Amino acid sequence: MRNKRTYEIAVISIFVALVVAFAMIPQVGYITIGVIALTTVHIPVLIGGTFGGRKVAYALALTFGLSSLWYSFIAPAGINIAFQNPLVSVLPRVLFGLAFVEIYELSKKFIANKYLAVSVHMIVSTIVHTILVTIALIAFGLPTLVAEGWPTEIVPLFIGLFTVNGVFEALAAGLIAAPIARRLLDYKEATDTE
Repeated sequence: MRNKRTYEIAVISIFVALVVAFAMIPQVGYITIGVIALTTVHIPVLIGGTFGGRKVAYALALTFGLSSLWYSFIAPAGINIAFQNPLVSVLPRVLFGLAFVEIYELSKKFIANKYLAVSVHMIVSTIVHTILVTIALIAFGLPTLVAEGWPTEIVPLFIGLFTVNGVFEALAAGLIAAPIARRLLDYKEATDTE
């Protein structure tokens, strides 16, 4: 049996490195096309949190939020300006970490097929992430954007853009993150029984 604390530290370290790499490599973790901003950093967060457990999920969610804050300062264009506020960049990502752990537990409880449970968890968690970021952006980021010259009637556009973004991000989570997480969980289960 492995030492649980050492195991969690190792998993956190590996996945924090992945999250930071995604965030630092241009157009990988945060893809900006005009005013549209797609996020793929949630993929290693979901995989690592699902594989590593609750503490790993929380650490990765915090890293995700801090990387979003950092990225908003190195690429301060378009909507990224609003993410310079930690209530827009960090808070929804931390809440996302808290939520996706619970979503995973519910998925395992109500869906018998373990592969389907992970896929549903990834998709629903990503949709929750999109909703949390949209709410934070409207509640805390809108004043910054209006001060930068954005129109005050931008809220319907945000909702539309984030709906489209959310669909693509949820599909990426379901098609990319879910199979990887499920394989890592299979490996973990196999090594736990040895």
